[in-house]
Amino acid sequence: MGRHERRLGLALQRGLRGRCAACGKGRLLRNYLTPNASCSVCGEDLSRYQAADFAPYVVTFLVGLIFTPLALILTAHGANDITLPVVLVGAVASAVLLLPPIKGAALALLWALNETN
Repeated sequence: MGRHERRLGLALQRGLRGRCAACGKGRLLRNYLTPNASCSVCGEDLSRYQAADFAPYVVTFLVGLIFTPLALILTAHGANDITLPVVLVGAVASAVLLLPPIKGAALALLWALNETN
């Protein structure tokens, strides 16, 4: 609604916690990755901000940055048969856990910069 000061750092913190970037109290996502159209507390219109594929790209980069070298090192040093599947399950679990906070941060970034569709 424009009545909130758009501070980038604070908005990103709130987005990472899954809270409204404007007030920090309302929920940003209603389901796993579905953004709310507006904040239930302050009424801020959140439907104008669409993060699209940004969050999956960031999560893919982060998980790949961590788990690819780990998998390569373990494979090169002859890890046992169970080690690589455990690492891959860890990579998938990390991606699933990171997606909502990164999506929230992406939406908060768009809100703080007032970048609409």
